[in-house]
Amino acid sequence: MKIIDLDFQDKQNIIASFLIEAKEPILIETGPDSTFEHLTKHLQHSGLSQKDIKHVFVTHIHLDHSGAAWHFAKSGAKIYVHPNGAKHLIDPTRLVASAKTVYKDKLKSLFGDLEPISKEQIIVLNDEEAIDISGTNIIPIFTPGHAKHHACFFLDDHMFTGDEGGIRILDGPIMPPMPPPDINLKEWVLSIEKLKKYAPQFICPTHFGCFKDNTHFDILISQIEKYENFIQSSQNYKEFLLFIDSFFSKQSIRELYRLANPDDMNFEGLLRYFQNTKV
Repeated sequence: MKIIDLDFQDKQNIIASFLIEAKEPILIETGPDSTFEHLTKHLQHSGLSQKDIKHVFVTHIHLDHSGAAWHFAKSGAKIYVHPNGAKHLIDPTRLVASAKTVYKDKLKSLFGDLEPISKEQIIVLNDEEAIDISGTNIIPIFTPGHAKHHACFFLDDHMFTGDEGGIRILDGPIMPPMPPPDINLKEWVLSIEKLKKYAPQFICPTHFGCFKDNTHFDILISQIEKYENFIQSSQNYKEFLLFIDSFFSKQSIRELYRLANPDDMNFEGLLRYFQNTKV
């Protein structure tokens, strides 16, 4: 397995794609269209072209995870996705509209373009039903919490966690990304408990890399609880920024997290969850 750094916004350690060098090469996560050129160059360094990738798994349909999937579909790849996300890859109109409300005029520069994927190229996943690709077995695990259309993937002793396993960059803290509109903290904790049953040796968040740490999931649950305690006591954005700052000792690492996990987006998602659960 190779970790491919997509050099998002010309920064390292922000978005990863994972190349499974099997009999039939498999890609887990594509990153956005804006980093597709970086991705194909890394594939070339591994002796592969875009057309060699016939199987692409995306943890969910947020653009920093699946935004370049359409390129591979056009060259014949099958795109494996949660059933709640499939229709939005086939017709991305609502997906793009939702992203525009979050990123506004920065959407194009951050993520590039998005094109529809034909229904014939989409493989809809079933929860915990293994997929055999020429002897390589991948188990999709449905994990709502970050998004209703989120799935993690278990392969050998590696758990590819998308955003459900939090963000962990270099020696920074494990932080839960909380963009609108689907954040559900209670479901998130239940999903983490579901992942723990597989006892993976390596946890691989898309932001960023792979970590051998049997405390990772327990720490993430603790962080989610801290977020919930915060939003119940304060709905003030400035106080939220101070709360997030308290997790960091290095400003340079803090800046990387801002790129992978923008503060305003997190606050909006967390506040939306609080308002919905308050009703």
